[in-house]
Amino acid sequence: MDIVSAIASINALIIAFLIANKKDKSLSDKILIAWIMAFAIHFSTPFFIERKLFFHEIYWGFILGIVITSHTPFLFIYTNSLTDKKFKLNLKNLWHFGFILFYILSFMPLLLLGTEKHIELIYEKQDLTYQVFLPMITLLFCQVYFLIRTTIVLVKHQYNIKHEFSYEKEIDLSWIKRIVFGFATIIVLSFIAYAMVSANIISLYTMDYSIIVANIILFFYIAYSGYHQQDIFKHEKTAVHESEKEKNKLVSKKETSLLSDEKLVTKNNHNPIIEDLLKLMEKEKLYLNCELTLGELANQINIHSQQLSKLINENLHKNFFEFVNDFRILEFKRLAANPKHKHISILGLAMDAGFNSKASFNRIFKNSTGLTPSEYRNSFHF
Repeated sequence: MDIVSAIASINALIIAFLIANKKDKSLSDKILIAWIMAFAIHFSTPFFIERKLFFHEIYWGFILGIVITSHTPFLFIYTNSLTDKKFKLNLKNLWHFGFILFYILSFMPLLLLGTEKHIELIYEKQDLTYQVFLPMITLLFCQVYFLIRTTIVLVKHQYNIKHEFSYEKEIDLSWIKRIVFGFATIIVLSFIAYAMVSANIISLYTMDYSIIVANIILFFYIAYSGYHQQDIFKHEKTAVHESEKEKNKLVSKKETSLLSDEKLVTKNNHNPIIEDLLKLMEKEKLYLNCELTLGELANQINIHSQQLSKLINENLHKNFFEFVNDFRILEFKRLAANPKHKHISILGLAMDAGFNSKASFNRIFKNSTGLTPSEYRNSFHF
C-alpha cells in the first residue's frame, strides 16, 4: 500500500507541475494546483508511516486528518471559482478552511494520550472513547457540510446556464457532480469498513488499502477533469477597448431610464427592442455561434445583459438558453429539409445549426418537437 500511495503522490506532484505550466492559467487552475498538492501530502503519509520516517505515526495520522479535512473545502472553493465570474481569493472565501481548526481541536485529546494508549484504541479496538470518536465526527461533519454546499452551488450554476449561456458542453460541470458523489461514497464506505474492522470481519490493512485506492482513483479523475476544464466566463473576460466601455456605460444609463417596467412587457410581443433583436438574430444568424452568451448578445444591441434577460423572459416567456436554441432548431429543420444536405449526417447538420453537443441537441430537439432528429429527418423522402 505504501508503494502505491507513494507513486500516486509523485504523480500528483507531476500533475501539479503540468498545470502550473499551462498558458493563461486561471485562478481556478491555481486553486486546483494547491488542492493537488494536498493530495500529494495525503498519498505520501502512508509511505512515511510504513517506513517510520520523521514523525511517530500518531502525528502522521494527525497530518493526514488535516489534509483529508481540507479536501471538501477545496472542492467548494474550486467550484465557486469556476461558477462565479467575480470570484476572488480573500478572507471571505478562505475562512472555509477554518473548519480545519475544529478538527485540530477535536484531535488534541488523542494527541495528549500516550503512544501505547493510542495503539490500544486504534489497533486493538479495545475501546472507542471520545478521543477517537470526536475527530471522526468532526471530519464527517466538515465533509458533509461542504458537499451539501457544493451541491447548492452546482444547482445555482445550472439555473444560471439557462439564463446566461446558449450551450452546456464543457460548462455544466457535470464532472464535479460525480466528484461530490465520489466523496460521499468514500465517506459511506469508510464508515462501513471501520465497522467491519471493529467486528473483525476485515483487517485494518484491508480497510486502509481500500480507502487509499478509492481516493487515488477519485484524485486522478479530479486532476484529469480539472486540467481540461475551460474558463466558463472566458468570453466575458476578454479585454474590451476603453471606447467600447464608455459607450456601454452611456448606453446602459440611457436604457435604464428608457426601459421602465411598462416598456419591458408589451402586448403581442411588439416591444421595439425585441423586434430589433429578432431581426438581428435572423439577419446575422448570431445563433450559429455555438458559444453565444447573454453578454455578447446584449453588446450587439447596446443593452445591459440583465435588461436583455428580463426582456426575453417577460416578452417571449423563455430564458436565454431556450431563446437561442429555438433559432438553432429552426435552422436545423431548414437544413434537414433541403435535399442538397441529404449526404450530411444529423450531427453535422446540428453543428451547422449552432449546436456543439450531440447529447444536448438530441434532448433539446426532442423536447421542442416531440420527435427525435432521426424521426424528423426520415419524414423527408428524398
